[in-house]
Amino acid sequence: MLQAGVAREVARMVLPVTIYSSAYVTVNARSLMNFLSLRRKVDGSHFPSFPQREIEMVAEIYEDHFARLMPLTHAAFESHGRVAP
Repeated sequence: MLQAGVAREVARMVLPVTIYSSAYVTVNARSLMNFLSLRRKVDGSHFPSFPQREIEMVAEIYEDHFARLMPLTHAAFESHGRVAP
């Protein structure tokens, strides 16, 4: 399909769903907090969430990086019920 000029994002639809893929993600702190509040099940959250385990695993990794890179912002996020401003 690629040789026929089909775009990569369209051509990949014929791949099996079990194929491994990776991505680079950029996000601002507010959007990340919103994502984490929706995709992590954490006791004490202002908004309860019930994510699928696969996306929750991704959110856990994102939150580990968030807590390490922006400890004050992460602490404020936690202390305010995990609500994005």
